Amino acid sequence: MDRMIHTALNSLKMIMENQQITSQNLANASVAGYRRDMVSDFSSVYLESQKGLDPRVFSTRQIGGFSSEGGDLANTENPLDIAIKGEGYFIIEPQNGEVGLARRGDLLIDPEGLLRSGDGNIILSNDLQPITLPAFREIQISGDGEILIQPLDAPEGGPLQAVAQIGTTRAEDLELIKYPDGIIRPEGDVEITADQQSEVIQYFLEESNVNTVQELVLTLEQQRHYEAHVKFIELGKQFDEGGATLMRMPE
Repeated sequence: MDRMIHTALNSLKMIMENQQITSQNLANASVAGYRRDMVSDFSSVYLESQKGLDPRVFSTRQIGGFSSEGGDLANTENPLDIAIKGEGYFIIEPQNGEVGLARRGDLLIDPEGLLRSGDGNIILSNDLQPITLPAFREIQISGDGEILIQPLDAPEGGPLQAVAQIGTTRAEDLELIKYPDGIIRPEGDVEITADQQSEVIQYFLEESNVNTVQELVLTLEQQRHYEAHVKFIELGKQFDEGGATLMRMPE
């Protein structure tokens, strides 16, 4: 019975972690470009018996899994909103942490003229440098990420000037995972490079790929599984107590 209870406790731990993932997805369902965290299936690792100790089984999960399915594209009519159509990622530099990848394209310009995404991460250029923009009247962003502006100090109606190119990559042949800080990066010590093969579209934002109905259904299923495992532990306890009663020596 001890093994049965131990296994059920490990399963409860996995269910609680999956509930946290589902809650995280629901909390970010309205965040532009958010990639849904994946709920892991259960797997097990067995420890060999040593020095007369009984073996135990521990549940494990794959850390950092996420859905690469694209979200819907919404027309915002905002020239600082961009999205990647199809495969690919913007290259970003988080406020704290290493360079990573993201699909969030709600751009903003901070007081220093630095180009950032809506969550404050720095948007990097095709040579992986921060992009600083001068004051402008008009801005256009081409399909390959090139930024064209009409500076305020230039004659009105004059030609647009190319000032930078937003770095993008399809991250082909890279094993990508989502780190605890929410940033997508290659697994292991792999350097990110820009290939500019992704198609960038202006005036659009990619919505989160979270399906709220699906997440709510998962929440209900996880709750049922949790209750079933709690009953399983109670049943194991009753069996254990019953066996102990049968083995008790008569007075």
